Amino acid sequence: MHGHILQLVPLSWALRAAGHEVLLTVPEGSAQVAIEAGLPAVENAEPVPMSEMIGRERDGTPVPWPASPEAKVRRSGSGFGRLAVRVLQGTLRIAERWRPDLVVSEPTEYAGRMVSARLGVPWVEHGWGLPPSPLYAEAAAAELEPELAAWRLTALPEPRLVLDVCPPRMQGPDPRAVPVRRMRYVPYNGSAAVPPWALRPAGRPRVCVTLGSVLAAAAPGLWAEVLTAMGRMDAEVVLATDPAQDLGPLPPTVRAVDWLPLTHVLPSCDLVVHHGGPGTTMTSLVHGLPQLVLAPLASDMAEYGRRVTACGAGSALPAGGATAARIERECRRLLEDPRHRSGARALAEDIARQPSPARTVPSLVRVAHGAAPDVSERDGEVQRCAG
Repeated sequence: MHGHILQLVPLSWALRAAGHEVLLTVPEGSAQVAIEAGLPAVENAEPVPMSEMIGRERDGTPVPWPASPEAKVRRSGSGFGRLAVRVLQGTLRIAERWRPDLVVSEPTEYAGRMVSARLGVPWVEHGWGLPPSPLYAEAAAAELEPELAAWRLTALPEPRLVLDVCPPRMQGPDPRAVPVRRMRYVPYNGSAAVPPWALRPAGRPRVCVTLGSVLAAAAPGLWAEVLTAMGRMDAEVVLATDPAQDLGPLPPTVRAVDWLPLTHVLPSCDLVVHHGGPGTTMTSLVHGLPQLVLAPLASDMAEYGRRVTACGAGSALPAGGATAARIERECRRLLEDPRHRSGARALAEDIARQPSPARTVPSLVRVAHGAAPDVSERDGEVQRCAG
């Protein structure tokens, strides 16, 4: 997925800047994301629509939409397992030809870790924020049982090292018994020219609104409530959304910017209203901004909303019950109460204290050479406020 690739870019830059070779493998149609980031990429499969992977079994049978939150997470995990099946052989062929010394992949990418085990190459998991629910991996492993058996693997491989970019203040208990090294979250949301207005302070509060590509296409009712709320506020609203989404007439205070990278927009903003995606949440934290999270109840997005709220950096409303009145009320409260800004800045300071991707590279070199990973570079005890 587009956002999953973006998470890997800063570390890839750090590795290349240190003189190492980096190659990204992605399905057809996604290579352009890496190329635009200045990274070499090779395609490992034909285009893979995630709606097909999650919504259909291997034989094309539609997967019913379950009722329970746990079943919905497992449905997505099975979809990521089917994605791994689709790219597995292509990824193996690329790795056999290129012969990497290290495989790095994100938490819901399962082909890379299987290929690493097949070739006897160390694998590092690159986190993107909060660890995803373990139900994702359980469902993916069940989907991948035939492939695991064919490669004589009894389970999905464990990483030699986990790179954890989530600020310690947001962390809950981590049940994994694997080495973890903290790394600073460096936002990368794509490249574009910075518009002049983004460099000028607004005369009134500036609010950034983005609900991600999925919700923009699938939840027009929520968009209508959000836009109504924004039209009632004395604020300048920056709307980052899919340009193909028809949202109808916009309030005069709303500026639509299509997919302008958030790192270009947020430095001049006072509040972010979003869907709880890891990239949006973490980028907002880096900039020390209060957040209003409008997330589905049955997803990891809701957990981001709970953690942001518990840390005093914002609040959350379930997407299904987010009326214009409730959204407006929460936005006004977050803008007017300085405690939310203070909570957000505390999280930004936590992130800034973590080792940069450049300082993380030597530990990855140790892993690639078969040595024990260096996890000693941690900051001191930090208060936790997990919800």
